[in-house]
Amino acid sequence: MSKVHVLAAALLAASLAGTRAEAFCLFSCEPTAENARKVFENRVKQKFAADAVIDKFEVTRFWRLDVEGAGHAAVEYYFDAAVSFPSGANPECKPDEAGAVKPGCSASKYFSTTVSNQEVKDKQYIEPGAKIEFKDETRFDEAGKGWKGQDGNSY
Repeated sequence: MSKVHVLAAALLAASLAGTRAEAFCLFSCEPTAENARKVFENRVKQKFAADAVIDKFEVTRFWRLDVEGAGHAAVEYYFDAAVSFPSGANPECKPDEAGAVKPGCSASKYFSTTVSNQEVKDKQYIEPGAKIEFKDETRFDEAGKGWKGQDGNSY
């Protein structure tokens, strides 16, 4: 290899070293399972508790979508996850002795982070120290040169 080739390779490597992995893709630019885990983690922390810990995250299905009528692509990840809640979540929503909850709270034991029309919109109480199993999904919608996750961030 000539000195010119070595210099060109070194310059290319140096320029790419500062480029974020998400911003530089040549082949597959779709969101990854790690992106799906990050969206799930962000949604758990937004919806339930900032100190929640993701103990398990396993993708069970993935597929590409053509969002009919909207004119863009999307991808969905289905997954099983387990989350520990050291401090619990939404203590103001703890049911009373009769099992009733305050307005703005839900007594539902269905826990999900999926943004959909079936989402439990009200706050849900989680006992301190509880571990919750999630069978959930998340979707990324194509948005310009990236993908928008259900946490509102671009990937």
